[in-house]
Amino acid sequence: MTGNSFFFYGSLMDLELLEAVIDRKAVGLAFTQGWLAGYAAETALGYTFPTLIQRKGARVDGLVTQGLTDDDIARIGYFEDTEYAPTTVDVMTAEAGLAAQVFMATTTLKSSGEPWSFDHWRQHHKPLLVAVTRRVMREHYGITPFEEIDTHWHRIKAELEGEVLTQKRRQCAKLS
Repeated sequence: MTGNSFFFYGSLMDLELLEAVIDRKAVGLAFTQGWLAGYAAETALGYTFPTLIQRKGARVDGLVTQGLTDDDIARIGYFEDTEYAPTTVDVMTAEAGLAAQVFMATTTLKSSGEPWSFDHWRQHHKPLLVAVTRRVMREHYGITPFEEIDTHWHRIKAELEGEVLTQKRRQCAKLS
């Protein structure tokens, strides 16, 4: 493997979300199963996404992703916000070890102490995050400064949660 390598261990392992972030189909990207030794993925306190915690003997499974363009990388950095910063780590694949960028939590994020599960996230949180991400990236990427996006992110999330709740109430009323 050559070129820019990124190791995704959280929600960006989901192709639909990644495509919402980079605003294109993942054509030309290569994905390889990999792992990062010495870390555990735990749910970030107050959130549905993971943070990495150094832990001797632990391992985090994820995807090594290659072929991202400079624009893709800029968009991913915008999505990750100020809560994560790219760091170079050594990851392993079935074929070999390699250096890859991973988004590590900044000091603003704390762990809940609970293990993070990709399957649980997909089942319970994915639809809302994909919808929020599409809207935030469409309305704010390249317009709203990186440092100001949190306010818009939380507003859009609350609006979309409200729409979902309204739809559920209408469905329940129709069934009554």
